[in-house]
Amino acid sequence: MGRGPALTTSGRPARASGDLTIDRDPSRIEAMFDGIAPRYDLMNRIMTVGLDGRWRRMAAGEAALAPGDQALDACCGTGDLTFGLVDACPGCRVTGLDFTPAMIARAREKAASRERRGLPVPRTFVAGDLLALPFSDGEFAAVTVGWGVRNVPDVPRAFREMARVTRPGGRVVCLESTQAPDGLGRRFHDLWLGRVVPILGRFVTGDPSAYAYLPASVAAFPKADGLAAIMAGAGLVNVRYRRLGLGAVALHVGETPA
Repeated sequence: MGRGPALTTSGRPARASGDLTIDRDPSRIEAMFDGIAPRYDLMNRIMTVGLDGRWRRMAAGEAALAPGDQALDACCGTGDLTFGLVDACPGCRVTGLDFTPAMIARAREKAASRERRGLPVPRTFVAGDLLALPFSDGEFAAVTVGWGVRNVPDVPRAFREMARVTRPGGRVVCLESTQAPDGLGRRFHDLWLGRVVPILGRFVTGDPSAYAYLPASVAAFPKADGLAAIMAGAGLVNVRYRRLGLGAVALHVGETPA
């Protein structure tokens, strides 16, 4: 696992891959993440061998924020990418949004701990739905989503919403698991995600079903080029992506038309 190649610009929008037939019922997804919230961060460190923090910092950097900008981290979970945005631009006003109460509660606890240590904190964490963002058009300089869009029932609508609340010339940044290309990386991740991670999830979180869902959801999600096509179809331009983690993680960036 490690840093991937330079961002690859997508060409003409292509047909998205992935069948998107996996059960993404919002009430089931909320219950699942509520249950694993206390050990969610630990499991992320284990699954990625600690590299998820580096990838989040890369995503925060791609937001290209300047002091005074407002930014939104959608599907923020326990807030790690939200904090990454604040660390990358302490003078920015950052909002984290998630629809899972236990995740928001954990993010707020972490924010309080950071504040006690004198570290910058987001402006707020709010409850909300990625498919109906409670914000005005063009409100943010950038919107990020890390390992969240794969769990929504309507991916194109999610990107249309993120594009809607991003100002002209702003950026939408997506960090997400994806199917690795054929080869060693694909074989490794088929074994790691498909067999090892569900076992680890059972022992670390007590919920084997949540981490059996993970490889199934990745298999059903559009591949990296298909996701780039969805972003372009949502009205974003200059869409590009880079692969990380032996190709099993993709960092996509798109811009709203200036």
